[in-house]
Amino acid sequence: MSPFRYLFVKEFKQFVSNPFMPFVLIVLPLLLMLLVPLLATMEVRNVRLAVVDRDHSSMSARLTDMISGSGYFILDSYPSTYAEAMDGLSHGNVDIIFEIPEGLERAVGRGETAEVFIAANAVNSTKGSIGGGYLASIVSDFSAEVSSSSGAQSVPLVISPQYRYNPHLEYRLFMVPALMLVSIILIGGFFATLSIVSEKETGSIEQINVSPVRRRDFILSKVVFYGLLGIFAFTLSFLIAHFVYGLASNGGLLEIYVGAVIFLAFMAGFGLMVSNYSETMLQSVFIMLFFVLIFMLMSGIFTPVSSMETWSQYVTYLLPTRYFANILRSVCLKGSNFSDLAFDFIMLSVFAVVINIFAVLTYRKRS
Repeated sequence: MSPFRYLFVKEFKQFVSNPFMPFVLIVLPLLLMLLVPLLATMEVRNVRLAVVDRDHSSMSARLTDMISGSGYFILDSYPSTYAEAMDGLSHGNVDIIFEIPEGLERAVGRGETAEVFIAANAVNSTKGSIGGGYLASIVSDFSAEVSSSSGAQSVPLVISPQYRYNPHLEYRLFMVPALMLVSIILIGGFFATLSIVSEKETGSIEQINVSPVRRRDFILSKVVFYGLLGIFAFTLSFLIAHFVYGLASNGGLLEIYVGAVIFLAFMAGFGLMVSNYSETMLQSVFIMLFFVLIFMLMSGIFTPVSSMETWSQYVTYLLPTRYFANILRSVCLKGSNFSDLAFDFIMLSVFAVVINIFAVLTYRKRS
């Protein structure tokens, strides 16, 4: 038997010998996926808006200025066509498109009704619905103001909203992919960390240290084993997401699982690196909790990155969770593929390779 196979079998026997660990492997994803979506809620600000002004009149300029001065929106761009604005929406650069029709001022001057158009990116249903609601309220106020100043009896502007990628504004469809990611963090990261530290506490790691087993094989066996456990937890979470919440892979399972495998490689390697610097279970748990909180709170898993402080938005580029969360949501809700998410896959792979190299280099065999 090769050293890697021997070490892999050893990891399996150690895992099943502790009845608590298989229990956690199954129960943790179940609790995350079934309870948290029912309890979580979010607040939204700094909605990125693209204004397609086809009227180019003084009235459309007044309406745009009123929206800009509300404090709810960041006027991200002024595309000349709706197709150009949709390109920004599909790439996540814009949250809402506001289209002002041609002939708006002329129609209002004649006492006719004009229809403005709102298209919201509802991948984040909370941001899409609240942002769309803010915008609709501002347009209604503007419409009432125009109606009052002109003495008209009818409201001149009618709003026609459209929510893309999540038409029913179900916040669960935004939250559920994040919880699938959290299950990977807790299973792939914590289990790998505790494996080495538990061997340190029991003294069994001394047998590895005095053996001719290469540290590369030792680390790789743990990365692969706990990566497989993470895949199991992720699959269980995905099945719950599909059959309980109706989340489907509109892109492809291949993109989702390739991203999951790469992210699991990172989390397992990161957990092993932490365990290399920890001597006790308690120490390793506290260190992992510190980093896991950063991974979850500062990477756009639960709150939009655009709602964070400017400095923290730049920090998110250093967190692999940002890239995997974008992969999950883009594939499940928008139908994105590898070419659409090339940057996210590349960055995620770089993180996984670098952290596992550090995990190997920081492990020291002491006889």
